[in-house]
Formats: sequence, C-alpha cells, structure tokens
Amino acid sequence: MRAAILETPKQLVLGQVEMPACPSGGVLVKVSSCSICSSDARMVINGHSGLVYPRILGHELSGVIDESQSELYKPGDRVQIYPGISCGRCSACRRGETRRCIALKTLGFSEDGGFAEYLALPATAVTTGGVNLVPENVTDEEAAMAEPLASCLNAQERAKVGQDDSVLIIGGGPLGLLHSRLSRLRGAQRVFIAEKDENRLKLASEHGRADRVIDTSIERLPQIIRDETGGRGVDVVILSSNSTSTANLLPLLADAGRLSLFASLSKETSSVWFDINHVHYRELEVTGSFGSTAVQNTAALKLISQGMTVADLITMRISLEDIAEAINYTLERKGLRAVINYNQ
Repeated sequence: MRAAILETPKQLVLGQVEMPACPSGGVLVKVSSCSICSSDARMVINGHSGLVYPRILGHELSGVIDESQSELYKPGDRVQIYPGISCGRCSACRRGETRRCIALKTLGFSEDGGFAEYLALPATAVTTGGVNLVPENVTDEEAAMAEPLASCLNAQERAKVGQDDSVLIIGGGPLGLLHSRLSRLRGAQRVFIAEKDENRLKLASEHGRADRVIDTSIERLPQIIRDETGGRGVDVVILSSNSTSTANLLPLLADAGRLSLFASLSKETSSVWFDINHVHYRELEVTGSFGSTAVQNTAALKLISQGMTVADLITMRISLEDIAEAINYTLERKGLRAVINYNQ
C-alpha cells in the first residue's frame, strides 16, 4: 500500500509498505480522509523524543471498513477513528478518562496512523469506543475533523464554557476557529479572537464567527477587553496558540474567570510566573487540556452531524502524493486545514 513514512526528522518519504492484516477482534480500515494537524507538521520537521522511526503519522481520519473480525462492524461501513487506543481496564479507563490510560497507544505517534491507504485497529480500539459510524449527512473529510473538534470540546468542558459567557480565544488558527464556533454552540454570549498573523487575521474575520477579531500586532488587547466588557474582563480565556506569552492572560479574566491552557508551548515560553494571590482572591481557575476522550470524540462527530459547520475550515485538499506541499502549507500558516483525500 502507499504511505508517507517519516524515516527521520525532515525525511518524509512516499513509498510502498506492506498492508497490515486485520487483527483478531479488530478491523482493517481503508482510509478515506486524513486531516493534517500542526503537530504532524512539526513532527515532520523536528521529530519528537517519543517517536520510534520509521513512523506513519496522521491521527485525524475517516475511512471505510475493508475487513472486520468484530461483530460491531461490517465491510463497507463508513467510520471515523478516535486515535487513542486505551486498555479499557485501568482506573483511568474505568473513570472514562481514556486519554489518561496507563497503557495508552496513539495512532500517528506510537502506532502507525492515517498517512497511509490502510489502517489496522486492534480489538481494544473497537471495544473502547474508538470506531464511530459516520452518519450519512457527514462527508469523509468532515468526519476527519471530529478529532480536533473533540479536543476543543474537552478544553471547553474543563473550562465550563456555557450560557452567557464572554470568551476570548488567543489564536486564530483552525483550532481557534473551532473554539469560537463551539463557544457559540455552548451558549457564549460574546466571543473574541486575538491574533497577530496577517493571513490568519483575514481568515479569522471570514470564518471565525466572532464578535470582534483583535489584531494584537497593532491593538492593545488588555484595553480592548476592558472596553468591550465594561471593565469586567472575560469569563474564559482559551490559549489556542503556541506563539503567545502567557504572562498577561490572568488579568484579562473577570472575577471567577477560567483560563484554559489548550495549546502546548515551547520550553522557552512554558515556564511562567504569576501571583498566586491573583488566583486566590479573585477565585480564578486555570485548567489544562490535552486531546480528548473516546466519548468526547463520539460527541464531536454527533455535533457535526447535527449541523456544526467544519467544511469551510478545510482550505487545502490534496492526494497523498502532494503531502510535502501540505506540510509546508501547514507550517507556513498559509490557510487553515489541509486534508488528504485518498479518493481524489
């Protein structure tokens, strides 16, 4: 089968690899669409200490059951895949915290992922909710967007985004725009997006569905938030950019506000200092989020089937042969999401 294999950092090679067998109790999936995450692009260039090479990346995907040894699925079923393969037995799994599984495996990281024509999923992926039937009104590429949406859902559930909230999203990339739409869906009254990249400012204005897109390269964010909220501050700040200083985010919050640390930061920017009393007296909350659970992934797919729009966030569609172009497109922030469509 065709695949894009990361042999070492900066060495992404198109080639033929052996097609995997269908595992006992599992399924063999013919991949239809695989979205390219910024983390995929960064791993192509910089690698990762946890990667074992060679590796096939890709964790946002949909496909068709080609072969099944599970009673739950049959050949021809259209499916969306949750990338976490959990054991289903440890205390974290029993609590439903599948992303905290002590034996967690991840497609496109510890296991081969969706930058290939076929993908084998073991029985544990099937029995722990990792395979979702795609509703008829959802396209393959829309289904692939369920995984990033699920990550946003995890962050917003932890930050308790809800009715009448004012929400500030730092970062106008595809995940930031998903956060904006999801905030609206969860009842937020006002949504702001802060961004400094010229191209992403334009895209956020076109696709963000925010009350205001703030250009932080020329506008003073603290003053604008004070003006927009009558000096109160916002209820929620979601950090959805890894190129932003976190030092001045807490003062943007209203009393009892919540800061969601959604994006990972570089070593140079991840060590920050803040006054603990600022959190104590104003009863602020700081929450982290990483990935999603299988349940949240299923919920995200349902949101898309119920009408949450994601297709317009896909601004590049390619075949596997053009993956190098799509990696550069993602790294250079030329658009929003690039998607590999295997049937094009």
